[in-house]
Amino acid sequence: MDRYGPETYGDRHAMVYDDWYGDDGGIAVSHIGSPADVAAVIADIADGGRILELGVGTGRLALPIAATGLDVTGLDASSAMLDVLRTKPGADRLTLIEGDMADPVGLDDTSFNVVLIGFNTLFNLTSESAQTACVGHIARLLVPGGRFVMEAFVPDPGAHDGMSVRAVELDRVVMDVTVTDLEEQLITGQRIEITEVGNRMFPYHLRYATPGQVDEMALSSGLELEDRWADWSRSKFSAESSHHVSVWRRLT
Repeated sequence: MDRYGPETYGDRHAMVYDDWYGDDGGIAVSHIGSPADVAAVIADIADGGRILELGVGTGRLALPIAATGLDVTGLDASSAMLDVLRTKPGADRLTLIEGDMADPVGLDDTSFNVVLIGFNTLFNLTSESAQTACVGHIARLLVPGGRFVMEAFVPDPGAHDGMSVRAVELDRVVMDVTVTDLEEQLITGQRIEITEVGNRMFPYHLRYATPGQVDEMALSSGLELEDRWADWSRSKFSAESSHHVSVWRRLT
């Protein structure tokens, strides 16, 4: 997708993200756990330490995590997303940084007990090299014994191609149109909103990775898989699971 950069998804979706994916949104972000569920798990494993969320967006996860009393830093490549977040109650509790999570700057080594990547956000990095670099930086930023926590879908490449309808309302239709490159593990799509007054297009470009492939990235960076669940309730992960919540621990 020409001219698609690290900030494109956020800049194009910032105006609608909370309407679509918020508590009252019409498109479920994840059926595997609410923001409160995520906050409870992160607070449990953080042991009072500092939290970094990469791809913080409009604060769907960072705000409830900070509400537990934890020190939370959020990084995002999209200034538009961060602008929305700054308008929200509780945003003053967060340290916010604009930057690319494949090469985060302005963060000190061994600073965080937990680094979180929620809702498939690692896949917004559109190459294997960028994803591997991101995981390497995460290992650098974690304290010894710190955890990298990631939520993502388990790839089912054949399920993504074609057109799917997300919402049909009296005055609006929302649909996805996607093309999958199986060799490169790339999904290129447009979310299209059709209304009586006009149409809008919201592009996205993902490079998916299997849990095993992320395990390899983590291991090469000195991170060891500690837990893998099917959801934020810590249900058992199996071959039939459609999503995973994985926890890797920095060894030294």
